[in-house]
Amino acid sequence: MRRTDIAVDEFERALEINPNFAAAYGYLGSALAFNGQSDQAIRQSELALRMSPHDPQNAIFNVGLATAHYLAGRYAEAIVYARKAVQQRPGWTPGYRIYCASLAQTGQVGEARAALNRLKELQPSISIGWMQENVPYQPEPMVKFVEGMRKAGLE
Repeated sequence: MRRTDIAVDEFERALEINPNFAAAYGYLGSALAFNGQSDQAIRQSELALRMSPHDPQNAIFNVGLATAHYLAGRYAEAIVYARKAVQQRPGWTPGYRIYCASLAQTGQVGEARAALNRLKELQPSISIGWMQENVPYQPEPMVKFVEGMRKAGLE
């Protein structure tokens, strides 16, 4: 619903109640990433991964890290975390989306297209319009994300 400010407030409140809640740090990191607050997002997501290194949700937190690095223009780092997410959850489309965009932004167009083909297998209806409608990035981060997806070959 793109209410990232509300999500951030709620996750921070959850952490006030339970500062040992690793998943809340991870989801806080994702909300901050969607909001374009990369440095804060990275701190929270890394904390979640350190607190619970074998958590089944770590693919989600790695996508948050990839997104934060991507939006900060650190595409090589984004690829590292996106690749981890894809390996952890091979059928999960958010990992492939940020992986495609990150590869494309580094000029690895062949690899980006291969990842895009896999994404299209998993989600045949994927399009720029679908992403703009359904992916919860705020407007400015969405522009940067769409740029990478277009470079990967998505229309």
